[in-house]
Amino acid sequence: MFNFKKKKARYSDRKHKNDRKVISYEDMPLDDYEQERTDISPEAIKKIIIGVAIALAAALAVFAFANRDKLSPENIGVWWNYEVLGRSGGGYPVNLIGSEVKPRNFSVNQGRVAYASDTSFVTLNSSGNEIANVQLKYSKPVMKTCENRFLTYGLGERGYQIESYDSNLYSGDAESVIYTGDIASNGIYCLVTEGNGFLTELFAFDKNNNRIFKYSFSEYYINSVALNRNGTGCVACGITSDGGGSKSAIYVLDFTEEKPVSIYPIDDDSIIDCKYLSSGSVAAVGVSASYVFRIGAEDLTVIGYDNKPITNYCFNTSDSCLALALSKSGDGRSCTLAIYNDRGDAIASVDQQYGAESLSVLRGTVAVLDGNMIYAYNRSGELTFSCDAGTGSRAMILNSDSSAYVLSINQVRYLDFKRQPSTADSAAEAGAK
Repeated sequence: MFNFKKKKARYSDRKHKNDRKVISYEDMPLDDYEQERTDISPEAIKKIIIGVAIALAAALAVFAFANRDKLSPENIGVWWNYEVLGRSGGGYPVNLIGSEVKPRNFSVNQGRVAYASDTSFVTLNSSGNEIANVQLKYSKPVMKTCENRFLTYGLGERGYQIESYDSNLYSGDAESVIYTGDIASNGIYCLVTEGNGFLTELFAFDKNNNRIFKYSFSEYYINSVALNRNGTGCVACGITSDGGGSKSAIYVLDFTEEKPVSIYPIDDDSIIDCKYLSSGSVAAVGVSASYVFRIGAEDLTVIGYDNKPITNYCFNTSDSCLALALSKSGDGRSCTLAIYNDRGDAIASVDQQYGAESLSVLRGTVAVLDGNMIYAYNRSGELTFSCDAGTGSRAMILNSDSSAYVLSINQVRYLDFKRQPSTADSAAEAGAK
């Protein structure tokens, strides 16, 4: 016979059913367990709150520093007045005012549209509400923009105007006919005019329209100019004839110096446009090649086109990059889309079969307008979206990785690629993923 001894319960003595309590893993009633938990002291809670507040403040400080150019009091005021308080509007599309808007006279900044037509300078908020409508009297209007400052002038005329996002700030006349110009976000602007005894002359003005600088060019006709971000200097690109061909030069000017800081001669090419990609880096686009350089550097970084004609280009100062569309077929189609950073390094290349009547790059997306179709790619060259932009489309500017504003012959449109009907191209791409 086996003798079984009655063993004690592991966690507690056995009890009658009506006297049982719920027992915790630690051999004590749960009620007692709850009472014995250590409470966080008020001082500890205060320290935690302070630590979280410090972390949030540090994150906001980093964000503010990274976006310091866009977080000016004026930009914040525009956002509050016209995006938070003034979002009333019928939405897009919005009909154009005037009979024609050139693609280069169309811009988008933080979801806000500006354009210069043959009759008016107009701004729209993100809900399509008209904010400014300023009359223009130029036969060939040109618009230059930097955030919420705009310079409009008549090409080959003397008249020009300075506008903010919501009003006209100044109207004036240059000393001679205007060839080109530019404006900085702090209101400093410059004009290049026909020279009085020189080929061309450059004048810079402060935000109160007082002249602060003048330089006369005796060797080159200046056809493109770009101010640096704080308006303390500029680059000016010019062309001249050379034995039946053409050559160019890039001048770096400091408005506190009488002579150029640097001059970069370029043989056998014609510079057509230039821009500061960052505070110390400049990109210049030519017919045969593009050029990127740091202010003060001795040499230019040359970006060759490999005998492919350039069909379009795009500067993006927020991403500090230059995008080029180079046609492989010579007819403007089958364009390679090449993107370069502010050191002139290639950071992406997309081979695609479409043309580039308009080209836009933003963060990880590069997009082209071909006829009435938009094709958007990521940096790996994959087609991410394709959609119909509508009849008569002339220009397209990305507003995000998946949205764009489109200028047509009679409208400004807003397109959310994710909500547009899929095309055969996007459907095929989605099926391949």
